[in-house]
Amino acid sequence: MNGDLMRATLRIMLPETREQEIPVEPGRSLLKTLQAAGIYLPAICGGQGNCGKCKVRVYTGSLPVTPADRLCLSHSQLEEGYRLACAAFPQRDMGIEVFETGEQHFSTVNVFAQEHETPCGLEEALFCLEKNAQSYARQLIPDRPLSYLELREASKLADTQGRFFEEPPRASNGAASPAANLESGTYHVYWEQGKILHISYKPEPVYAVAVDIGTTTLAMVLLDLQTGTIASRFSAVNRQREFGGDVISRIQRANEGDLVLLSLSVRNQITEGIAALCRDASAGVQAIRKIAIVGNTTMLHLLLQLSCCTLGQTPFTPVTLDMVSLGSREIFEGDLSCETVILPGISTYVGADITAGLLFTELHTKADPVVFMDIGTNGEMALAYQGKILCTATAAGPAFEGGNIRWGTGSVMGAISQVRFRDGIFACTTIGNQPPVGICGSGVVDIVYQGLKQDFIQSSGRFNPKLLPTGEIFLARTQDNRDIVFCQKDVRELQLGKSAIRSGLDALLNHAGLGYGDIKTLYLAGGFGFNLNLESGVGIGLIPEALRPKISLAGNSALGGAVKLLLNPDNEKTLYHLVGQSEEFSLPQDKYFTKHFIDNIDFE
Repeated sequence: MNGDLMRATLRIMLPETREQEIPVEPGRSLLKTLQAAGIYLPAICGGQGNCGKCKVRVYTGSLPVTPADRLCLSHSQLEEGYRLACAAFPQRDMGIEVFETGEQHFSTVNVFAQEHETPCGLEEALFCLEKNAQSYARQLIPDRPLSYLELREASKLADTQGRFFEEPPRASNGAASPAANLESGTYHVYWEQGKILHISYKPEPVYAVAVDIGTTTLAMVLLDLQTGTIASRFSAVNRQREFGGDVISRIQRANEGDLVLLSLSVRNQITEGIAALCRDASAGVQAIRKIAIVGNTTMLHLLLQLSCCTLGQTPFTPVTLDMVSLGSREIFEGDLSCETVILPGISTYVGADITAGLLFTELHTKADPVVFMDIGTNGEMALAYQGKILCTATAAGPAFEGGNIRWGTGSVMGAISQVRFRDGIFACTTIGNQPPVGICGSGVVDIVYQGLKQDFIQSSGRFNPKLLPTGEIFLARTQDNRDIVFCQKDVRELQLGKSAIRSGLDALLNHAGLGYGDIKTLYLAGGFGFNLNLESGVGIGLIPEALRPKISLAGNSALGGAVKLLLNPDNEKTLYHLVGQSEEFSLPQDKYFTKHFIDNIDFE
């Protein structure tokens, strides 16, 4: 039998109408086999067999039906050969079909509330090189050694000086050709605070890249450092979702031996994103001189391939929260060669994405009490008052991003994003007005709010059996004639997330001795908050009614903070000031939070 297993081959039909063959390793699940081969399948539950997102179809051979299959798949799907990859353990040659998930067209918020049009501290100067034996480094900067990245720029001088012409080349009309500039020894040098960023023999754009690694999404922008404007944008689903939809599941996978796979996943995706940014802006990757990266503490540990062994257990100690500076070639492959900085975090669960958000919203400069809130898989909050910043985080779960919802999906084309009850039905709007494929987070909140208004859902969260005898809310039908429904379990998932966020906010204010009336502004950050129907958010109790008129939508403030640092390196000092000014407040140890978490479960 073992010999048969070792010789077994898996034939995979991919969405791009191409086939691939890979060997089957005995005892390894189909999901892990696909992951090791670099084939993406979402597995929001981390391969536990309860989200149903990793389904494939067996078209040659067979796989037994498992309890997880019966839980997540319909009878007709089982008959057609659908199985969950996480629960399947192939033992013979077989063929499977992997489907388009829609996440290749994930709609990610990569904009922030204010576009920065002010140029950064980049300076351009003409440099006349002398033809002598003194090193190029000393001619550029005589009073200090150059960094390695500066030396790589200085080496361009040797490249061009080594190609001097015996006589300046001439155009057909007798004028000196552009190549004659090389002989003159005149170059354009781009400086930032006395540091060489770029050298060229003609004027060229100088770019930087800001990266936000979210648990669910990846957002990036290409920044023109001479004008301070955004040259191009890129966004996608974070492919690490195939290892689990939340940080806990990814920490577990990293600690089980998949740290390198998780790291390579995001490194390769950022490299692809940079290439896409450059294509969109018709720019060369060599023109990128700086990269700034933000993310929660777990995402940055995975990027840097740092141990996650103590992130998921008390007292939740990270390897580092400090700013990390390194060369791009230390973590990215290809022609990219520039300075890369990882922004600092505040704690294990209040990471660099929040520090960047505080920088972007300038929370530390506000005279009146203000609140910063990023609602997502991890609900992070900060309260600025009396010259200090009180921070906390709560595990909201993935429901706000479509996770753990039977028909839940991310913000992909065709995801139901808005729902209204009209003429006796739940009327749905999808992203891109495409045929419906599932329900994203904003749609989930809308469904519950509309259900509460129409008494389909009771304040306890229970379905009204008189109005919903089937125990489901019908929403739409897919192109392959399957019913998209919302069930009782989906409501419970939202209730837990809603209560975690609302109770965390209430506990934060209670700890500071403040009430809703004391708050001047509530900055709502992140993709979910940007797309949330505020009436629905208030209606289900996620956001207090008293704070609704005080809401300011910040968009992707994490990305905005990274851009702010790239535009002005002096903001590095501000980041350290924010970290030093911040104090973490632990919700699990707070009795007020524990009590109100139970109270806030209901929709009242």
